[in-house]
Amino acid sequence: MDLDGTDHTKELLQLIRKTAHRWNPHEVFSDFVELSCLSFSNAVDRRQFDAREARYLQIAKRYPRDVFESFPRMLGHLTFAMEQRCAAGGLGDVLGGVYMQLELGNDRAGQFFTPYHVSQMMARMLVGDGAEARAKGFLDVLEPASGAGGMVIAMADALQQAGLNYQGAMHATCIDIDLCCVHMTYLQASLLHIPAIVLHGNSLSNEVWSRWYTPAHVLGGWRRRIEARQAREPEPQRTDTVSPAVPHPARAHRSDARPERRPVVRQASQPKVAAQLRLFDD
Repeated sequence: MDLDGTDHTKELLQLIRKTAHRWNPHEVFSDFVELSCLSFSNAVDRRQFDAREARYLQIAKRYPRDVFESFPRMLGHLTFAMEQRCAAGGLGDVLGGVYMQLELGNDRAGQFFTPYHVSQMMARMLVGDGAEARAKGFLDVLEPASGAGGMVIAMADALQQAGLNYQGAMHATCIDIDLCCVHMTYLQASLLHIPAIVLHGNSLSNEVWSRWYTPAHVLGGWRRRIEARQAREPEPQRTDTVSPAVPHPARAHRSDARPERRPVVRQASQPKVAAQLRLFDD
């Protein structure tokens, strides 16, 4: 089955299945997304470099060299698949589709990813024509159960369809209890250059076990932007809505931060918006 009309998605599926003949399919997929995330994180997050480099080498030792070389090829196919979706005029949850096509979801834990077209509908209802985002600033999107990141991608897609550069018009804080989902969200957000903090944790108990900062978050100076907004916006004006307890992005930077409740979508001061980045240069 061709999930999104691109050959690269089929190639990714075939490569994972071929490798999984010798290993558990879930293990191969999980190692693929984790290795990719470790590489992206270590390019921008120096404070966590040593531990994550050690983890990368630990995973690498599990596989013979010829098999390990399949993982960069998987990342290449994923990157091209997402680029082709962008070139076709929209974004998409490629990894979520691959994950479900491989039947890796944990149905006993109630793990079913929202179909991307449903996420698109919800995001477009929230964003509308983009007038509010233009008038009041970037949107702060909090996703308490991120899955593969489909809802965050749909929000970026809706902003783009409204004529806004999502790379400057939104910031996402995502959390999931499943580490593989954390890695899928982080990897896709990194490839699409979505500013985000992705947390491995429990949005009900407020526990956070690890933090992942996308390259767009680090390179775009989003910590300073969020802290500047917090300083300008008095605490009494912040109102909780329907979101479960999720650490606020400004506090998610600190290992000793206490998570607190925040709304799904918020506004803030308008940042400078640069030209939207592509995955590849022309």
